Amino acid sequence: MDQVPFAFFDHLCDVLSIDGLWPAKELSGYYGEVSQLAYERKVSYVGILKDGTEKPLCLIYECNDRDVDQLKEIETVPKKYVRDVYVHLMDAKDQRMPQKLVRRFPYARFNFIHNSPSINAAWVDYACSLTTLWSVGLQKKLDDDSFKLFQKLITEQRVSQLIMFPEACEGDTMEIPKSLLCQGQFENLHIASYHAPWSGSAVRELLNVWSENSDKLRGKNLVVEEYKEGGVEQVEEFLFERAEALCVASLAQRYMVLQCVLKVCSKEECDFINKEYQHNHFTFLKPSCVYKFEEGEEGNKRRLYVSFECTKKEEIRKPQFPANYQGHDDLSLLRKTSLVHVLFA
Repeated sequence: MDQVPFAFFDHLCDVLSIDGLWPAKELSGYYGEVSQLAYERKVSYVGILKDGTEKPLCLIYECNDRDVDQLKEIETVPKKYVRDVYVHLMDAKDQRMPQKLVRRFPYARFNFIHNSPSINAAWVDYACSLTTLWSVGLQKKLDDDSFKLFQKLITEQRVSQLIMFPEACEGDTMEIPKSLLCQGQFENLHIASYHAPWSGSAVRELLNVWSENSDKLRGKNLVVEEYKEGGVEQVEEFLFERAEALCVASLAQRYMVLQCVLKVCSKEECDFINKEYQHNHFTFLKPSCVYKFEEGEEGNKRRLYVSFECTKKEEIRKPQFPANYQGHDDLSLLRKTSLVHVLFA
């Protein structure tokens, strides 16, 4: 480490995630001190844009999830420590404020969450031009005009991360994630249910896209996060359907079915999927091991790699760790989990 230039290491700490900074804190001397400082100061900014006016909500310190809503403290945080900016767009009115936010936080990645069924054409044009666009979120099913406007983002292949909430997973809006999953630049689809239970079959629909387009989905990620029931169950139901095709549906207990179709990955296979697909970028408080589901003819197999959170929902602690061959091996916890990661391969 003594040969690493200080300036290079400073920049590295600026861009590392909070999970990447955790082990770096243990380095000796200057490197450990700089890592510790960056770890303690790394924050996300959250704001609301309504009626053309931006209102700061809070800063969230990533190391301990502490939030700060005092404007003075928000303004004093060095901009280089603001890693992510989350902007909740409450309506489709004049949305020129994102440009000002980008200038205010030049080192951040930008995440726009639409809380309305309508989006603005000016926002779509701006999002297409934004090099620091990280993710787009949809809280509601888009109206017809907004659905058409969103097609520009798809056509120009500008979206690499999409967050969907239950009310958005309906009608034509469901065609958005299906199209994005088949695009080369797209990486992660996050389905989140924090308040309302699921009423449809969106997760199973998306898993069926893999069945029909496995080559195009290779290397893509589906994350299901919920605090209400429904989404994770759909992952299980999909696997049970595939189990029937594999002639193991006669097993009475679901746990036994899962054990038949999901196999624990070896250290070598975990190392491979991390090298090939950066699997370790997804972390958990208490990770499961990595399970593999595969189907198809020999020499033409398609695979799913499944991992999930094994800690209880009320347990909050840092740091987080990737799933691997040493993770918790208990498939009975799958239905109880609040977070599932599926890697398509």
